[in-house]
Amino acid sequence: MRRENRGSCHRPGGPAGPAPAPGVVINIEEADFLEKQILRRALHEREGGRCFYCSRRITHHRRCLDHVVPRAKLGQNSYRNLVSCCLDCNSQKGERSAEEHVRSLYRERRLSDAELSGRLRSLDDLAAGKLIPPLPAQVQGG
Repeated sequence: MRRENRGSCHRPGGPAGPAPAPGVVINIEEADFLEKQILRRALHEREGGRCFYCSRRITHHRRCLDHVVPRAKLGQNSYRNLVSCCLDCNSQKGERSAEEHVRSLYRERRLSDAELSGRLRSLDDLAAGKLIPPLPAQVQGG
């Protein structure tokens, strides 16, 4: 597993950062979703226990967060650029684009035609800000 600062897997249990104080509002468009455990958890919940890329069920211990646009290519820590995925997809994707990775899963017959189309649509929806994670009351839209 690579280190966090190289765009690698961000596993649960890392530094949680302080929880938002009661009454403090965090702007979802400006929030760093790796900074607080509650925001990281919301990203995992958004994917419903499945890998964003291959749609395989993943357990709490085998999931991580991945930058769709790698940090090395100036990808941010926003909800529009972070997805919950399995360790295998995180390792295989590396510095490739998410679209390239999803297409490679299709070529390896790990995704059907319909799943490929769905994953590519989801990538577009993610970038457009349409896949908003379930958020705690303190976090607001921007």
